[in-house]
Amino acid sequence: MPLVQTNPETFLFAHARTAFWYGLQQLPMERGQIMLVPDYVCEVVLHALGDLGISIVYYPVDDRFVPDWKALEDLVNDEPAQAFLIIHYFGQPQDVERAKVFCKQHGLWLIEDNAHGHGGTIDGRPLGSFGVLGFSSPYKQLQSNSGGILYLNGKQVERINEELSAYPISLS
Repeated sequence: MPLVQTNPETFLFAHARTAFWYGLQQLPMERGQIMLVPDYVCEVVLHALGDLGISIVYYPVDDRFVPDWKALEDLVNDEPAQAFLIIHYFGQPQDVERAKVFCKQHGLWLIEDNAHGHGGTIDGRPLGSFGVLGFSSPYKQLQSNSGGILYLNGKQVERINEELSAYPISLS
């Protein structure tokens, strides 16, 4: 696992879903490998995972959208997961330090979904920039038609699929 930098590389995309899709391809995950995903998640996240053949094991969150850490410990002992997705619901920071410790203990990639909380920070650092990759969607808070940010620690984004533009535009 690469070291997580304090200042990750930042890349701009038309949408957070595209940033997530590109970011996932920078990880050494193979088709069929498992990502732990909260059971309350936007279906767009699932599209990227399905497209790349990443298997999903859902973990529960409580009524405050906090991961059930006990259930996660049980899941990670039962499932050979490679990655852990944490969502900063509505821009409210999750316990990133706990997530980082959990991932380090279990050899998981920490991925942050901050699509609904662009502008949120912890100690002045943007939500989504703490894991090996994260993404944010500024257009949901700003008055614009598009905008996605990929935070990536460890390496540059490479063009994986020449048929998919980094900035897809729709006229409809």
